[in-house]
Amino acid sequence: MSLSRGTILVVDDERGIRESLKMILKDKYKVVTFESPEEVLKNSSIDVDVIFSDIKMLSMNGISFLKKIKSLKPEVEVIMITAYPSFSTTLEALRCGAFDYIVKPFNKDEILRVAERAIQKKIELIENERMMRDLTHSLQENYQATIDALILAIDAKDAYTARHSRRVSYLFGKVLRKIGFEEDKIDLLTHIAGLHDIGKIGISEYILRKPSSLTVKEYEEIKRHPLIGYKILKSMKFLKNGLSVVLYHHEKFNGQGYPEGLKGEEIPYEVRIFSIIDVYDALVTDRCYRKRMSSREALRELESRGGKDFDPRLITLVVPILSKIEGYK
Repeated sequence: MSLSRGTILVVDDERGIRESLKMILKDKYKVVTFESPEEVLKNSSIDVDVIFSDIKMLSMNGISFLKKIKSLKPEVEVIMITAYPSFSTTLEALRCGAFDYIVKPFNKDEILRVAERAIQKKIELIENERMMRDLTHSLQENYQATIDALILAIDAKDAYTARHSRRVSYLFGKVLRKIGFEEDKIDLLTHIAGLHDIGKIGISEYILRKPSSLTVKEYEEIKRHPLIGYKILKSMKFLKNGLSVVLYHHEKFNGQGYPEGLKGEEIPYEVRIFSIIDVYDALVTDRCYRKRMSSREALRELESRGGKDFDPRLITLVVPILSKIEGYK
């Protein structure tokens, strides 16, 4: 009775070799034989765990077949068969991803041992992949919980700031996707955008809600919030590749911004995009010290600041995108 623990393919242009291997392996594994590599490649949808392949065959040689099968099914373990082993051929096979090699004539115990090791490696690989998926899922859940908690902290300090952060996060994602950023980068940057004002937790509520102009001292105080936010978030390694948005979102293209007075392309590309969106949302929203602008008025205002506050090339790229986004509030 078969105790099949996996599927093994045997590829060899000698019928005797194919049948010998099948007889040895069939009590423990499901065994399928092929006369040529081309037959296997035509049936690449076959669910397979291990392949025994001769190195020297009449059509495609075993090394070429090994390279092709590993490109199609990198998880499959391939054991090479040879009658005339040489150091160079063996080395090439191992470099190309072969699990091991056996030398003709072979014996039953040798075949069973190498097949068992190959199957065990496949099982371990599947288990490792499962563990990585579980770990990634857990980290993503914790990641989102951390982001949500920080946004709630902003909301508790200043409800306007929290709503503003959610809106610019949404707009930032729309613009980045339209420009062609990769989804992983968009995911990180939109989360960061939702936290760009987290540093306002360290600023007096009186200053944040003051309906009149800020004094010089008060303005110097509020200019601290990007650095405060950066210090709060920098220990969170999963956010580190996007923290420039938090630290530099008040830098200006002409070098007159803060906290470091960066100028032009010294300001990271994604930050130059974000700063346009950040100001746009502020302009179209009621603030304690002024009424909101219409979208059209805000877009004209952005265009007037190209070369001063914003990268003029990005203004011509981002403003048309913003003009077509409606109902985001």
